[in-house]
Amino acid sequence: MPEIIDWPCNLIRALDVSYFIQWTSREAGANLAGVPQILTPNMGVWRVDITIPRDFDGTRVKEFEALVSEMRGRYNVANLCICDPYKYGSRVSPKQFPFADGTWFSDGTGFADPTQGTESIVTTAPVAAGDNQLYVELTNPVRPSFRLGDMFSVNGFLYRVVRRNAAGWVKFEPSARAPIPAGTVLQTNPPRFRGRFLDDMQGQRTRQYLKWGQSITVSFIEAFDR
Repeated sequence: MPEIIDWPCNLIRALDVSYFIQWTSREAGANLAGVPQILTPNMGVWRVDITIPRDFDGTRVKEFEALVSEMRGRYNVANLCICDPYKYGSRVSPKQFPFADGTWFSDGTGFADPTQGTESIVTTAPVAAGDNQLYVELTNPVRPSFRLGDMFSVNGFLYRVVRRNAAGWVKFEPSARAPIPAGTVLQTNPPRFRGRFLDDMQGQRTRQYLKWGQSITVSFIEAFDR
């Protein structure tokens, strides 16, 4: 069985990470008007590129090399933090607390304390695999909904918000990889991504690149078998 390898969040800086949905388009040829017919049903997968900068110290170099070794090429799965300085985090929605009797302020909010983390975003209805819409709870306490472009994860599957409204309706991409039950806490700070190396050679010459003070990039592709 493949092993889940946790990559520490503090090993990766926000500016070192690039992530995007890599779509694979299939063309069915041109129609009678000469327009290409593109078919892309559920053929998008996340790709994450991490660039290890030149200023890595010796300790981090060793930690990085150890993680690469544990990956065993494409066999094991990395559990990565998705670093986003504009994430849905404690600056957007700090953790809130009620009065001692469990009641909230008249506007439904509570005592905010960003040092305690982010107020959770929880689904209010189940989502079937393949669907791309969900509803989230925004009361008790009152808190902001997702913004366009916000990211969240469920069990290491990564999603991006592409449409939303103030009532808690959210449309996301890619489509749900697995069912999301009602009451699921969506991970936002940070979201996580599980992926394999793009190929078995991602760890090649790691020591040589870092030894001479050059940056290197390792690439991951979304893992579906858990």
